[in-house]
Amino acid sequence: MPRKSRTPKTTVVAAPEPQLPDGLVNEEPVVYPLATSSIVAQQVYSNPDRHPDKPGPWSHEADKVAWIDDETGLGCIMLRQVDGTLSGYVGVGPDHPLYGFEVDAVPLDISRTVHGGVTYGKACEVNRVESHARSRTVQERYSVCHVTRIRMRTIDYLEAVQTTEDQFHEDLWWLGFDTNHDGDARPNDDDYEKHSEDVYRDQSFVYGQCIALARCLRRIASERGSPEEMGGCSALLPRPESDGESH
Repeated sequence: MPRKSRTPKTTVVAAPEPQLPDGLVNEEPVVYPLATSSIVAQQVYSNPDRHPDKPGPWSHEADKVAWIDDETGLGCIMLRQVDGTLSGYVGVGPDHPLYGFEVDAVPLDISRTVHGGVTYGKACEVNRVESHARSRTVQERYSVCHVTRIRMRTIDYLEAVQTTEDQFHEDLWWLGFDTNHDGDARPNDDDYEKHSEDVYRDQSFVYGQCIALARCLRRIASERGSPEEMGGCSALLPRPESDGESH
């Protein structure tokens, strides 16, 4: 009798678990608690090299939190700095009157909307690997750019890169502020203990400032030319026919 052919055995190899980018603690959006409210965070990062070692109000805080403000639709970021303080940022698109404005060009009344004034005005920091990169790549956990959830992909030369659904936010301009001014506590400074009267500006405080700036920027975009209706955002913006040299 002819022998029956044997069915070849197949070996099932489990697919490797996807690796989250360095420092990212959430794969999907998560509810991030604040003192009196909460936000749906797209990114929550842990940056141990910046997080204060000593116990304090920062102990249970993350070191980068990125979310989209429900009311304005603008991307917001809280990011810890090397001195242990937190900075806040809001991104606007090319159609915004303040798009491309560097710090010294932001009208004073708008700058004063946030603690210490606007101290940051830059394009999105793109975190990608390029064979022809002209400058040092900013790691995702430190960058002022991405807000939407991270996904991983592979490009032609087999370098893993982090990207987002909207092409790195290259069309966003970020305005931000710091909390390391006179009277602000800087947890990582060597002389921190000598300034017990200084106040640590926690994430609830920075969140409130981010939201105030986002509301201000949204009103400017929708009500330009109506300073009486803008309250604290009543700075006169360049008229459309102006040369725009302040950009």
